[in-house]
Amino acid sequence: MYTDRPIKIILIDDDASMSEMLKDFFKTNYPASELIYFSSGERALQDIYLTPDMIVLDYHLDSSDPAAMNGMQVLKKLKTRFPDVPVIFLSGQEKAEVAANTMKYGAYDYVVKNEHAFHRLSIITNNLLGHSDLRKNLGTQKFFNIFLGILLIALVLGIIIIRMT
Repeated sequence: MYTDRPIKIILIDDDASMSEMLKDFFKTNYPASELIYFSSGERALQDIYLTPDMIVLDYHLDSSDPAAMNGMQVLKKLKTRFPDVPVIFLSGQEKAEVAANTMKYGAYDYVVKNEHAFHRLSIITNNLLGHSDLRKNLGTQKFFNIFLGILLIALVLGIIIIRMT
């Protein structure tokens, strides 16, 4: 889905080729997106200052440093810091228990790195954009409902005051 709406996306993946494919995917399908890339969870946790619209996180982040935090550890820290930001896991793991664990700790979705990964990522991103727009519209609607309620109360009070005099 093509959209001009700006979205801030954090990519956390230690695989340089996968990161490039992700960057190309988002720039092609969401050209107004701002992409911020990190090759480790530690670096991401240290350098993310503004709240992103979504985070794409690799499950295995220890290819260059075996002592590096894994995706689950990073997820737990991210959800503490950004509880409302959707985190999409990307992984070569096809085990259902791995996917279930990521969801248990707050992941929005889990995508297996295979031939369907970018199609699923597109569907998930479009859903997130739709949910975000809906939340904004509901916020605007609430504001107008409150405003109209206040006007109605003022009108009723005005009528009562006029009748009393």
